[in-house]
Formats: sequence, structure tokens, C-alpha cells
Amino acid sequence: MKLVAFILSKNSHESIEYTVNKIPEIINDFFISEDTGDKNILEIAKKKNYKLIYNYKQNGYGSNVKNSLRYAFNELNADYAIEVHGDHAQFDPSATYDALDYLKDNYDFISGSRFLNFKKNMKYGYPLERMIPNFFISNFERLILKIPLSDFHQGFKIYSKKFYNKMDLDSMSDGFLFNFQTILLAKQYNLKIAEVPVFANYSLPHTSHKLFGRNSAFSYQLKTFKLIYKFLKNGKI
Repeated sequence: MKLVAFILSKNSHESIEYTVNKIPEIINDFFISEDTGDKNILEIAKKKNYKLIYNYKQNGYGSNVKNSLRYAFNELNADYAIEVHGDHAQFDPSATYDALDYLKDNYDFISGSRFLNFKKNMKYGYPLERMIPNFFISNFERLILKIPLSDFHQGFKIYSKKFYNKMDLDSMSDGFLFNFQTILLAKQYNLKIAEVPVFANYSLPHTSHKLFGRNSAFSYQLKTFKLIYKFLKNGKI
């Protein structure tokens, strides 16, 4: 079983070495996918012998994940691809250890949850103004969608090759909505879904959505509600 981590970077050269050092030893390989034309990260990658690819579309989170999944499965022949964020690995990839039993049991999609170890995440600075709405929205989504997750909007995910081969990546969002689409798609194809605790560090510099305004958590949430309506009506995204 080959585990490959992909680090999503957007001008993350200042935090990239810290992020790489957070990758668990059980992961067999990793690479960085840069979503800008930043050359500073290229110099670091050359110096440290990191694999680095550039996102050819440079069009946001979803586009960068697509670029990473294609490289992980098509070029590195991964069995599972683990998502890691370049902002000091805010969602700790050590959650991979808790996912191992699920991976050995051929689960297709593993998602992290800050609520499975709530007290420790609060110590890491999980802001109440983010936690409270996310708790209620995630519970609503779990009930209405009948998907066994408690935290629908976080940044740790593991994708199987089987799941990747079912994705029509070109039809999926290039923005943050991609995150929610993957959950619905796993449900649509009746794939094996599991959840593991994940720690999210809000004390270090990170790239969480602003709460309101353009490209905010609020505008993202409105888009997810529209997607839920479409999914419930049509049975697909």
C-alpha cells in the first residue's frame, strides 16, 4: 500500500519546511503543488530535494487539489493520496496514523474531524465564532445527507485510487466548493467513508477563510446549501 502526501501551497515558501517536517514517517512519498508562479519555493525544493510541481491552471484550491490528485495517482502510482496544507500543516497529517486500519480495510475516503477530540482542538485556538456555526451546520448536513461525518468543512482528507478513478475532475469546482463536492461524490457512488480525529492549529499563521465578504466562509456555505439542494433533488452533484 503506497501512501503519498500532497502539500497544497500558495506562496507558502516561508512555512514549507515546517510543513514537510509534519509529514508522518508512515507516508511513503510526498510532493508540493504550488498554485502560483513563486520561485522562492523552487529554490527551497532544489536545496532540500523536495518534489515540486506547479498547478498549470493556478485557479484556486480545487484546481490545486485536482493537479495534485492527477500527479499522485497517475505519476507516482499512489494507492492513497493524503491532503496536507502548506500553511504549517494546519490540519495535522498525523491523523494518518488513526486512518491506517481503515486504509487496510479498503476504505475509499477518510475525512478528519475537529470534534472527535474537541477539547484539544480548543486548546489549539479553534475560534468559537468558527466552531459554533460549523458544529450546527455539520450536524444538519450529517442528518439530512445521511453521511457519517461530524465535521464537513475541514482540511484533512485521504483519497483512494478507486475514488479518484470515479471523479470527473474537469466538471468539479476549481474553488473551495471542491471540498464539499468530494463528500457528496463519495456518497453518490456509495463508497466506504470513515472519519478520524484531526488537530487544527489556529495559533500559527494559516489560510482559513475570512468569515464574511467575497470568497468568505459565509459565501462558501451558501454555495454548499445550493449543492445540497441539487444533490437531494437529483441524487448526484
